[in-house]
Parts: sequence; structure tokens; C-alpha cells
Amino acid sequence: MGKIIRVDLTRGIIKKEELSEELKSKYLGGYGIASRILYDEVPPWVGALDPANRLIFSTGPITGTMAPTAGRHTIVTKSPLTGYSCDANAGGYWGVEFKFTGHDIIIITGRATNPSLISIRNDDVEIKSAQDYWGMNARAADRAIRSDMGDKRTRVACIGQAGENLSRISGIMSDDAGRCAARGGVGAVMGFFNLKAVTVAGDNKVSVSRPDELRNLSKAMTENAKNNPHAQNFRKGGTPGFFEAVWALGDVPAYNWSRNDYGGGGDPGVRKIAYPGGYESILKNTKTCYVCPVSCRREVSVESGPYSTGEIVEGPEYETMSMFGPNCGIDNIQAISKLNDLCNIYGIDTISCGATISFAMECFDKGIITKEDTGGFDLKFGNTDAVIEMVHKIAKREDFGDMLADGSRRAAAAIGKSAEKYAMHVKGQEISAHDPRAAQSQGIIYATSITGARHNEGFTLFLELGGWQGSELPYPNIGDRFSTEGKGIVAKIQQDWRTYYNAAGFCGFADLGGGYPKESDFVKIHSAVTGQDVSLANALLYGQRIFNLRRILNIRYGCTPQEDTLPQRFLESNEARGIVKLNQTLPQYYEARGWNPTTGKPRREKIRELGLEDIAADL
Repeated sequence: MGKIIRVDLTRGIIKKEELSEELKSKYLGGYGIASRILYDEVPPWVGALDPANRLIFSTGPITGTMAPTAGRHTIVTKSPLTGYSCDANAGGYWGVEFKFTGHDIIIITGRATNPSLISIRNDDVEIKSAQDYWGMNARAADRAIRSDMGDKRTRVACIGQAGENLSRISGIMSDDAGRCAARGGVGAVMGFFNLKAVTVAGDNKVSVSRPDELRNLSKAMTENAKNNPHAQNFRKGGTPGFFEAVWALGDVPAYNWSRNDYGGGGDPGVRKIAYPGGYESILKNTKTCYVCPVSCRREVSVESGPYSTGEIVEGPEYETMSMFGPNCGIDNIQAISKLNDLCNIYGIDTISCGATISFAMECFDKGIITKEDTGGFDLKFGNTDAVIEMVHKIAKREDFGDMLADGSRRAAAAIGKSAEKYAMHVKGQEISAHDPRAAQSQGIIYATSITGARHNEGFTLFLELGGWQGSELPYPNIGDRFSTEGKGIVAKIQQDWRTYYNAAGFCGFADLGGGYPKESDFVKIHSAVTGQDVSLANALLYGQRIFNLRRILNIRYGCTPQEDTLPQRFLESNEARGIVKLNQTLPQYYEARGWNPTTGKPRREKIRELGLEDIAADL
């Protein structure tokens, strides 16, 4: 790692600089380094949709190497959805190709006068017109740009119409609109900058310190993924393959998180969309990201009828299935596949989109909004055609879709009439499709999430079901998943670990998908790449430092400890799903973190321990 590109779209200036050793040694890579850049360069008074904001595409030290799952990239900015620090990550091939250009990070600021794109081809970086592509959906733009570039290696990260129209739930698409850096409204920042795309094509290899060691480790991880029964099952079913199992555990949202059934008694909707089950009717192939033996991606097709996809497209993942399926009351897998593809081509976060529409559906059900508000649509749970129409209107900011395009928190505020109680978000971002009532430590992770209720910042259901017993991390005896004892410590360790391997550039499914059998395998790979002998203790320290940096950045942007909470629905008694006992677990968590229990700020001794004294003044 070592090279940064800076692009000022307002002035049309491109600069390059070396990445400092201090940034690399303290913040590792990915959103670690990018968050420190955001801290240093975007003060609190700069808004998210402001030319002075930064849009930072970043990679980790393992990105583009031969290490299995080394295909991630992360986009960091100030979020137009939450107003706080934001990161959105994606797999596939864009981040790898960017690394092949010989660069690690691109920092974009300013606002182009006309629609533009940034082209990076090895050392050549140009700002070009994107006028011909503006207004295209993300897939059409990706294909047109690659064709016009005339280089088959070219990879495109671009926005669809949702980003152009500044939807605060829009993402940045890549891989023929098959991969999405989805969360936090990063697509709106790109649209505000008048930036349609960033294209990359490179001829360089990523240098590593100990190539023979890395080759042997990578071979061992690949063999494990091929032979490990858990990895084999995950490769066969992908994330849809565990939908039915986690439904049975109470982990899946239904009807805006308000019900415990899916289509009535016996939950008939589950088998209609699960794999094995209804999903098999649309599945055509599996697909992989860069050097990934897990191969969890799905390719699907609906060949005819009202939900035809027109071609083989990226299939819906668990999160999308859950948010548009039971959470909206839809049990047609063909329709869910269509909704997924519409979000991909428009460039919309499927989690926030499904959650925001389900919020509106409950408001409709409660009589808070009517057909007069929705433009004549009967927005009741299960009305598939109405949901599809809402996705079109969100992307285009038409009619009621204009209100929903900015997420459930803003929509609730605009609607009024106590609609806020039905907006299922944390810090303004809609909750990922794992119910925190299913595992007490998950509730803490959601409540204290930097970006707002994301499973990417920590997922503990399988840990709490017994997975901790095979872990090399210092988890306490977890016991029952509904108990509260030690769960604050569990949440803290899980967040630190996930922060470490996200920043390094590993995919979450290297862990959850069975690709890497032990946590120590991650640090061995890291050590071989960088030549730095990293231990699990070092890895957790990286994670803790980066997590606290992002916490301080949020405090700087106005986030308060009162926002370390969940919607009231999760804190109230629910006979079937229980309750998240934050009043018991959050104090444990603050103590484990070394944070002041009243202010939620890291204590001075914790700041010194993590080497963050230079930003302590902001506390």
C-alpha cells in the first residue's frame, strides 16, 4: 500500500501523493485510513451534500493479492442519510482492478459543472464527460462505458437514476450492476458531485512481502473451502440457503418487524422463497468474486410474466429476500427477484428500500396515510405490484416516492401523526434483516453501530448458538442467547474483530461462510502480505482503534449517547420474540469499551491506550 489519488471536480485538478507510514501503521487500510482522512478533512459544519465533503474509495492491504476473498473495496463519506460517518463496501472486481492501477485510495471532492466520470488507467487519471451516460440505469451505463473505453479489463463503479436524483438510500454499483456499495446514501454524494462513474483498469501486480508463505496459506484456505462441509453448503445455497433456518430462530423481520408469522399459521411463505424451496425455480448459476473459493453469489432469471428480468441477473441475497419478502408481506420469489434487480439497476440499497416501504405499509395499515397520500396505491402488506411501483417512484423521486427516497426517518417526520414509532432505524439508517431479539449481543451491536444498525459491523447469532466455543477470540462463556450476562463484552469483541478484517480487506463470508477455519488464519494471511507479524491481539487492537476513531468522528458530527438505542418495538414485551434488554447490556458494553457511562465518550486512558491523543481535544 502507498498511493493516493486526489480529484477536485470543481477545479478539475488531479494530484497524487504517498500514503504516510503513520496512517498505515495505525489505521491499517480500507475504512480505517479513510475514516481518519474524513476526520482530518471534513469538519462538522460541512454537510453531506456539500462540495467540501469527501467521497473516498479505499482498499485494504490484502485487496488484489492471491489471498482468498481479497476482492473488497469500501467507500467512506459523511452520510446524507444519518449525518454521521458512513462506509459502504462491496465485493466483486472493482476494488481489485483499482489496486492493479497501482493505487490504494482515491479521494474525491468538489462538484463538476457537468456530468463527469473519472478514468484511472494505471498512472493515467482523467476527468471526462459523462453527459452521454447521465440518465442511464447503472447496468446500461456500466456496459456503455466499458464499450466506449475499448478495454475489456475496465471495471466501472457508477450510480443509477436514484443517485442522480440524490436519494439518500442510493448506493454505488459495480460488476454490471451486480454488486452494490449500498448503505448510508453514498450514491447521493456521488450524484451531488455530478459524478456518474469511476472507471479503473490496471496492469500492475500487488506486491507482497512473503509470496511463498502467502501462496501456501492461500492454497490451504482454498482447499478448506472446497472440503469443509459448512463451506460446501454455503457455496450451494449462498445466503438464501440459511433463510429457513434463521426464520425458525426468530431472526427474520416480518411485516415491518411487527409480526411473527409469514403468511399466517404455519408460515407458508417461508418455503415459497427459501433455498431449498421456491428459490430453486429462479436459480441458474453460482458466481464468484475475485479469487474466492466460497462462491456464494447467485445468478437468477425470471424468463416471462410480469416479473421477468429479461436476462440472467444477480440474484437476491438473504437481506433483500427478507426486507422485500416477509417484511413487506410478499411471498413470490419471482417478484422479489424483480425487486432486487430494479434496485440494482436504479442503484438503491435494498435493505433501506424494503424497510422504508414496509414502514409506509404499516402506516397505511394504521390509517396514518391513505390512498390520497400514496398517489392512489393500495399500499397494504403483500401488494406486490404496489411495492414494485414504489421502487420506480423512489428512484425517480415521483409523487409519494419522493418522500420515501430519503429513508424512513425523514419520511416519518414529513408524515407526522406518530409515524415515527413505525420507522425501524438506528441513527437514521434502516435496520439490517437480523432481529436483535434473537441474540442479546446483536441488540448492542445495532444500538452502538457507527453507521446505524448494520450486520456488517457485527453478527452474533451463530456465536450465541455455540460458535464461540470454537473461536480463538477471548469471548466469555456466552450461555443462553436470550440471557444478558457477558453480552456487552461479546458485542465489543465481535465489533473489534469485524472492524479489523473489514479494514484489512477480507470478506465477511471468509469467516461466516467457512472459508477460513480459524481467526488466526486471517492474521497469518495479513502477516504474509505486509511482512508485519500480526497476532490476534494486534488485530483486535487495530479494530478497537479504528472503531473508537469512528466513534469520535460521530461525536464530532453531533451524535449523542441517546442514539445508542433501538426502536421502541424491540424494547417492549413481545410474547413470541422477547425483548432486547439494552438497560442491562449497554452498561456492560460501555465498561468493556472504556467509555464514560454518561457521555458515551472514550475515557482519556482509553484514548492514550489506542494512540488517539491527537484527536482527544474533540472530546
